[in-house]
Amino acid sequence: MSSEYMPLYRRFGILPKNEELYALSFTHSSYNGMAGTRHQDYERLEFLGDAVIGMVVSELCYIYHPDMEQGKLSVLKSQFIRTSSEAAYCKKLGLNEYIRVGASFAKDASTNESLLEDVFEAFVGAVYLDQGLGVCYHLVRNIFEEDIKNASVDMTTNPKSYLQECMQADKKESVTYRIVEEYGAGNAKTFVAAVYFEGQEIGRGSGKNKKAAETEAARDALEKMSLPEK
Repeated sequence: MSSEYMPLYRRFGILPKNEELYALSFTHSSYNGMAGTRHQDYERLEFLGDAVIGMVVSELCYIYHPDMEQGKLSVLKSQFIRTSSEAAYCKKLGLNEYIRVGASFAKDASTNESLLEDVFEAFVGAVYLDQGLGVCYHLVRNIFEEDIKNASVDMTTNPKSYLQECMQADKKESVTYRIVEEYGAGNAKTFVAAVYFEGQEIGRGSGKNKKAAETEAARDALEKMSLPEK
């Protein structure tokens, strides 16, 4: 058993069956160039781990926030599976200590949030394949449970950011904005923005400049998502 990962195994109570999976979960594709390998990196494990995390986080949001409508549950879920949140969990759990990158990797591996997010998801994928769903489920639940139990949704601070995170919680697609109308002259001009997801308008708002109009459009979309279905 590799001494390199022994502290990690102890931390999570893991008796590994296939240590190669864990090595892969920490290996960025840039490392292949140095090692002379191909496709020996975390990308496939990341795909798997992302699905497991999404399932467990969705369940915890549902269990601990029974009064939330679907829209707010989606926003709450997005608060925990967004890049910055998963990167923070990666560092909190010490997974960043094991990351392997190639010399060509331009950014510092310890501060690149996208990389940290990927490694967190890939590690979960490795646990799933190596230990099975039951062990992996409890590991992920233990990571998120207290934070989700005590969480709340605040959609007013940055509506555009919250909307983007919410819509990307299940689908890796972005929302888009378009100015659909403007009226008035000079300093009295008003802009009307619409926000779209998958080609459908989901909100509309107005403001004294384009940014303010887009913010109100995002707020409108979030409010509509939070309303009970009739």
